[in-house]
Amino acid sequence: MSGKKVAKPVTWSTADGRVMGEVEAARLAEDFESDESALDGAEVTFPRKAGRPSLTGAKGTSPQVTFRLSATVRERAERLAADRGTTVSALAREALEQFVKKAG
Repeated sequence: MSGKKVAKPVTWSTADGRVMGEVEAARLAEDFESDESALDGAEVTFPRKAGRPSLTGAKGTSPQVTFRLSATVRERAERLAADRGTTVSALAREALEQFVKKAG
């Protein structure tokens, strides 16, 4: 073997889960470019944006809070998060949510 990687054929999925290959996708693109009415009534979707889903339950971005802490607290939080099988962000979010709830 030469060690070269063989490229996989490119495919796209429609909104209903049907897989399209390069030939069909190229045909659709050509149809669209030549006559936009060719896609009238068709639902055009784009791949989901990279990143985590919003915590608000709606589309959009979740508000962020950034703060500094000591290396010691960070290390302890990382160990605690690992023990719980979660992330430091999830731990911090949970702690702040509990604090705000108690404060009313």
